[in-house]
Amino acid sequence: MKFFIPAEPDAAKAEELYEAIKKFAKDTMGWQITSRRIFRLTFHDKGKECQAEVGKQTPMNGEIVVAILESNTYLVCTPNLGVCRDMPMMVGNDEGSWAEDFET
Repeated sequence: MKFFIPAEPDAAKAEELYEAIKKFAKDTMGWQITSRRIFRLTFHDKGKECQAEVGKQTPMNGEIVVAILESNTYLVCTPNLGVCRDMPMMVGNDEGSWAEDFET
């Protein structure tokens, strides 16, 4: 899958928004964010297999996933958690069983 940000068809603006999300996550969490661009994350939550995918609703809060970042943990960013305000949802590296990157 080619890199995109949901609801932002302009590639240049999508890049700016992505960089702003990474900066907000770094400032909020106090952690370095890798350059990895993750499209989909499959993980286990309370014994159930779950999936967070950019552009689709997350099972964690029902919001659209805008970005998935890699840091000390995986950071799932939605409009209200990690993009516009508050901390992103965290998925521990031990819970992330599989991550698929965007095409490079």
